[in-house]
This record gives sequence, C-alpha cells and structure tokens, in this order.
Amino acid sequence: MNPLRWAKAEVLHIAWKRGRYTPPDRKVFEDEILRAIAADDGNQRILSVGVAWYTKLYSTPFTGKTFITLDVDESRAEYATTAHVVGDLRDLERHFAEPFDVILMNGVIGYGLDTADDVDRALRSSAARLRPGGLLVLGVNEEKPTHVDPAAVPAHALFAPAAFGPWSEGRVTIAIPFRERTHTFMFWRRR
Repeated sequence: MNPLRWAKAEVLHIAWKRGRYTPPDRKVFEDEILRAIAADDGNQRILSVGVAWYTKLYSTPFTGKTFITLDVDESRAEYATTAHVVGDLRDLERHFAEPFDVILMNGVIGYGLDTADDVDRALRSSAARLRPGGLLVLGVNEEKPTHVDPAAVPAHALFAPAAFGPWSEGRVTIAIPFRERTHTFMFWRRR
C-alpha cells in the first residue's frame, strides 16, 4: 500500500472507531442486508455473533422479532441491546435449543475464528442451530492475514450459496478504504 493510501486508511479507521465515519461495508450491512432480513416474515429468530460499540443498532429493524446476540467476551455484553448470551459460536448447542432462521457472522472469521478448525467447528455449530433453509450471512475480510476461506473447510458442504437481494451469486464484495481493501458478504442457506 502506498504511503498516502495507508495514511488515509489510518485516518478513516480512527474516525470509524470514534463513531465519526461509517465504512461502505457497514452501510451495506446495516441499510440493505439487515433491513432485507427483517422485512422477511419468515425470519423470526435471529442470532447475531459478536458485539461491539458499532453493533448496537443492529437490532433496530427487528422489532417484534427475537434478536439475540452472542459473544465469547463477557466484557462485550455492555454493547448488547437485546437478549445476549456470553458463549462460543463453536458450541451453540450448549446455549440454544431452538433453531434460528438467520445467523449473522459479520467480522468473526479472522477476528477470533483464525484457524480452519475454528471456522469448520463454527459452521458445523451454525448448521446444527439453523432451521433447514435458514440463512447464514458471513462477512469476511479476505485480505486479512488471519482470514480462513469458509468455502475451503469441510463444513461448508452443509450450506449452499443463495441469491440474496440484488446479489444473485450469493455474495457481494464491497471496497473499503482500510488496509484490508475489501469486505465480502456471503449468503448461504442450510441444506
């Protein structure tokens, strides 16, 4: 990355962390993806994995629905605005008996799930707690050094890529001004 691009990326990243800038991938996630999921009456139980200051409004479009957050770090519970569980995505069966219609995993792979085994276990656990045909939304930074391609682990076979909104191929890559350069959303349905 050239020095000017690096400096711009750092300034925008600091602005984002201070709540003064919303990156393009977050805008797509919040304004398009979450709203489309909320508008579907078949999506009544939603699990959002990972909480932070910037996820506080994720539950807003889900009024009247069950929106649960999960994070392995108990100090993050302060950012949850709805029902929250402190727990590990790789062990969903320990925390939830009922299936979900949607599981959101945005920014989890490469930020805690850093090995192929971690990602495989997380996908298996998600498949076990999604209803048949349920939606798994993965948001990944493919250029991050700790990125693991979810389509390269065995558990990906439990899902099928699915068209979602305007993205007929079941994925969309958004350019971002940070070091990672892109953020990709993948839409998979449980088989």
